[in-house]
Amino acid sequence: MMNVEVDYTRYWGLSALPFDNVPDPRFYVSCSQHETAHRWLSYGIHTGKGILLLTGDIGCGKTLLSRRLIVGMMPTRYDVALVANPALSPSELLDEVLSQFGLEPVRSKAGRLQILNERLKLNAQRGIHSVLIVDEAQSIESNKGFEEIRLLTNFQLNDRFLMTVVLIGQPELRHRVGGIPQLNQRIAVRAHLSPFTAEETMLYIASRMKAATDRTDVFTKEAIAAIYEHSKGIGRLINALCDQCLFAGAIEHTVQVDDRLVLRIGQVR
Repeated sequence: MMNVEVDYTRYWGLSALPFDNVPDPRFYVSCSQHETAHRWLSYGIHTGKGILLLTGDIGCGKTLLSRRLIVGMMPTRYDVALVANPALSPSELLDEVLSQFGLEPVRSKAGRLQILNERLKLNAQRGIHSVLIVDEAQSIESNKGFEEIRLLTNFQLNDRFLMTVVLIGQPELRHRVGGIPQLNQRIAVRAHLSPFTAEETMLYIASRMKAATDRTDVFTKEAIAAIYEHSKGIGRLINALCDQCLFAGAIEHTVQVDDRLVLRIGQVR
């Protein structure tokens, strides 16, 4: 019997855990809707649009997509700040933006804005575009927090914005933004991620396994169909179920993950 304290990578011949629920860009899957969202957001960043909006259902890969965006932005061309937990007061949110750009906050709001403006102008002079990514933006505490974000796009030259803001969040973010006309009107690019289709689920599982092994036969077609039915195409649930099936399969010394194993594990979850 396998020691349960040992991960299953050796048993299945994997170089990494392919279904960890962490936003590892190595396991980004280029399915159609994710690639479409990536292209639109990349376009908005590359052309220096003011505010971009990415929404998606819980567990559908928004954070992973944002990390892929960041990885694709060369430090010589982009200065990127990531606010991962914006559930802050407006003042704290502005402080966090400065901190993520590597700037020391000062007491007065005017002083904070001046420091940030100087950084953005210096970047522009050097041919570097400034990008602020706000993940889980639906958790911003109040409309005043969104107003602080909107005001950051007032930093601009005659012909372009000095900073692109990417707001990422759950579907309710669209409703919150829609209720603030002065912010909603500044959204230049909008993208949305939905749960995977059955075909995308198959591609998702195959692609993540391919990133960790040369084996293509670990999950049977019937197992993948059962995973889709149980997860409803939600990436985070797919990850959790695949991970547990691989672990259980290793413990039980199965040759493949089949639909019977998926159904048994799914009943426990």
